[in-house]
Amino acid sequence: MSTERSDTQQRNTADGEVAEKLLTIEHEPAAGGGQRSILYPPGSTGSELEANWLAVSSDLLVSLDDVQ
Repeated sequence: MSTERSDTQQRNTADGEVAEKLLTIEHEPAAGGGQRSILYPPGSTGSELEANWLAVSSDLLVSLDDVQ
């Protein structure tokens, strides 16, 4: 995976309290060109990491600041 890594926060305020989850994001070249982003929980290793990841086109990611 790429050298670029970042953490993102997700906030849930439906019940009036803020719950935060962190995801680690790594960017890598996509097979058809461009970049894809791999998202997974930080601290995951082995079988946890194999089962808990998501790959999306980097073009589809938005900043949480843009949607709040």
